[in-house]
Formats: sequence, C-alpha cells, structure tokens
Amino acid sequence: MKISNSNLSTDRLIRLPLEDTKATYLIGFWRWVELLAANDYQGAIDALYWREPSSWTPEVLKERITRFWGGDAPWTVVVPNDRLIGVINDDAKFELGWFMAQVPVTTEPANPKNDEIPLMGIASSFFVRQQGNSNVMEHKIFHV
Repeated sequence: MKISNSNLSTDRLIRLPLEDTKATYLIGFWRWVELLAANDYQGAIDALYWREPSSWTPEVLKERITRFWGGDAPWTVVVPNDRLIGVINDDAKFELGWFMAQVPVTTEPANPKNDEIPLMGIASSFFVRQQGNSNVMEHKIFHV
C-alpha cells in the first residue's frame, strides 16, 4: 500500500528497501532499537511513520519502555550480543506489511554484550508501508 503525507517530516525516518522480507524489516527494527539504546527517544519517534500526528513525547515513550516491566530499577534498552540478537530475530513474527519483535531491556545496562545480563523483551509490532521509493515503519502497539 503506497502512502503519502505532505505534512510529514521525512528527514529522520528509517527507510528500508522495498523488499518485504523478515530480514529487511528487522534491519529497520534494529536501527530503531539503536536509537532507543542511545537514549534518543525523540529520534526514535521521528524515525517512525505516523498516520496521524503522534501524541508521544520522548518522555512518554521512555516511560512506557523503562517502566513496562515495573520494579524498583528502571529498565534500559540495550543492543545485546550477536547470539541474543539472533534469538530475538528468530522469535520475531513476520507477515507481509507487518512484523513484531522484542525490544531488549535490562536493569543492568553497563555491559549489554554479557550473555548473563537479565534481559527481558517488550513485544512491539509495526506496520511496514511504502512511501515513495522505500518502506517505512509505523508503530502499532506494545504487547503485554
């Protein structure tokens, strides 16, 4: 489905090739996770396509993610080691124009590549839509 939105600022959108594959969608997902892990929540909002203007602020998005699992210690988004990335990729769900993957979070972010860190996932689903000569990601929902 081709979309356009003349009010959309596209300079920070994650743009993907027009290949509707799980691997291509995951490339966009990990770019988004990298923004979250860098504490760039504004960048993470700007990187997604919004059919309607987003009501999310960077603070709201950060709160939804860092407090999703509750507890005394805040959770932090991390990019884990390659083995754990592989586990997340293998577990990701994919259909044409839609996918869901786990955003990795931990309460011990000092060494995110350590295989022993406590790691949880926040299931996040996205629509993938064509915009011009590329695909863009539209966040659908965080799943419980």
